[in-house]
Order: sequence, then C-alpha cells, then structure tokens
Amino acid sequence: MKSKKVTMQMIADRLGVSKVSVYKALNNQPYVSRELKDKIIQVADELGYRKNKKGKADLSHLAFIVPVRFFLEDEHFYRNIFYYINNLAHQNNIHLALFIVNLNDETEVNLPEPLTASVFDGLFLAGEIKDKYIEEIAKLKIPTLFIDFYKPNMQFDCVISDNFLNGFNATNYLIERGHKRIGFLGDYTQTSSISDRYFGYQKALVTRNLDINTDWHLVNNNTETGVYTLNIEIPDPLPDAFVCHCDMAAYFLIQRLTMRGIKVPEDVSIISFDNTLLSESCTPALTSVNISTREIAEKSFQLLVERINNPHMSTQRIYTASTIIERDSVRNIKNRKKSS
Repeated sequence: MKSKKVTMQMIADRLGVSKVSVYKALNNQPYVSRELKDKIIQVADELGYRKNKKGKADLSHLAFIVPVRFFLEDEHFYRNIFYYINNLAHQNNIHLALFIVNLNDETEVNLPEPLTASVFDGLFLAGEIKDKYIEEIAKLKIPTLFIDFYKPNMQFDCVISDNFLNGFNATNYLIERGHKRIGFLGDYTQTSSISDRYFGYQKALVTRNLDINTDWHLVNNNTETGVYTLNIEIPDPLPDAFVCHCDMAAYFLIQRLTMRGIKVPEDVSIISFDNTLLSESCTPALTSVNISTREIAEKSFQLLVERINNPHMSTQRIYTASTIIERDSVRNIKNRKKSS
C-alpha cells in the first residue's frame, strides 16, 4: 500500500506550530529560533518528509488577490490571467485561492481572514492596490509577486508589459497614419501601467515635434470603483485621434462620441490596449495593443515558484512582449490625403 505523502501541515500539527514556521525552518529563512528550527527538522526527518527531486519544497497553496475594480463582471483582462494561473496550479497539484478585495477593505486595510488565519506558500497580487494594503501584506512574510504593476519604492518581484514602450508605439502608429492632433484617455495617476502608457504617448508626440494638448486628456472611469461612465465632456475642437488606456475605456468613449453624432474612425481614430474580447465585438472593432494574458500568467507562475524556492535571489522585474492588432478603429489620413 502506498504511504501517505508527508506535508508541512502534518509537521506543524505534530509540533503545534504554524505551517509558516515549518516552511521557514525547512527553507532556512529568518524569524524562527534555532531551537524550534532544530525540532522542526528532526520531526520532518522522523516523518519522512522529503523535498522534490530538485531539492525544492513541495507547494500546496497559493493565493490570487485582486481589487474588485479590476475584476468587474465585464472586465476580462485579470480574469483571464487568473484562469491561466489556476490551470497551471491545477496541473501542479497546487490549490489557488481567489480573494477579491472590495474598496472598503482595501481602504481600511482589512486582509482576507484566510491570509492571516492560515498559511499560503505564495501570493499573486494582481492590479495595483493601495500602498498601505501592500505594506500589511508584506508583514505576513509570504513570497509575493505583483502582476501588471510595480512599485519603485518596494522590493517585490513583478511581471508586467513594457507599457512605456507600448504607449510610445501606439501613439507612433497613429502618427505614421497621418494623425497629428492626438489625445489620451485615462487617469495617469491611477496605476503605474496607465502612467507609463501616458508618458510613452507624450514621448512619441515630443519626438515628432507635435503638441501635447491637455484639453485632449480625458478620464471616463471612477478610479476608486473602476466603473466607467458616458457622462464626460467631449473637447471642441476634437483631436484627430485618441490613445485609450484600455479597451473598456475606448468602448465607452465610442458610445459617447456616437451620442454626439461623431463617427469612429471617420471623424476620430481610436487605439487602445489589452486586446480583450471586447476589442473584437466592439463597433467598430478596436485596433488594440495585444498584451498576452497567457504569457503574463505563465511567467508570473514560474517566477513566484522560483522566488519561493530561492528566497534570497535578487528582485526580478519581468517584461512581456506586445504587438498591435489592427482592426477598424483607426483611419489612415495620410493615404486619404495622397489620393485626394
């Protein structure tokens, strides 16, 4: 008969200590006394606990934490990332818990009870959350990885797209098609991703000696709740085109322009980011910067596992590649002018 696999929880139960103490002792991490560490190692040997063939501790529980404003019913970017990571976890016999943090808990820094009541081997933190919340998570001393954002003043691993370059390339795409008066849709103070896209947009304009007109900088979502609105003022005069921080923002802008009798792309061209399903179902279909949620998920999973097994390695920032998917929302003014 096959013997039952010995887990860290079994060692913890034998000694009456927490699983995190067992994990730290077996991985030679700080904050465990020499005496307790010796006891844990002794019991682990007695029970026949073994690391895997590569000498790495077996993982059993990971957590995926995301603010609700990034996980709304009609927002698929982070849902897709969770889906792919969950598949990877399942393939490796790891349980992945999902915690969706509402605005009140985020503001009041109320962590989900299972994070503090039980032990996870590692945490994915998806979508930029308030600094104080991150600082409280850091106190748990659990390996944590940021997905789709970074904090320059915090030493955490992260997996992100090169959003500065993406913003530059998206704007340059419009310029190459004859657009010179280009606006930006999105609050650059909301997240590091939007901020980087915005400054990439600015650099593209500056390098082509084009004006940056702040009257063409619009915001059509509530940065606290993530909810989008049609109640925004449309600038007059209009720019030739807009760079929108995501597909959902672009979708709502198109609806607002349509209400005003303004057509896309005949009157205004639009390019957006993320290449979600919405970009294909939208009318017109959106030209969008494809940011592979599958690649982000795979690299995030690999990096967090590596961090857990190599806690002393230097902080990693991993970038994923992006491409522009051309559809119907951008008009080529340059070609039209040549033919007229």
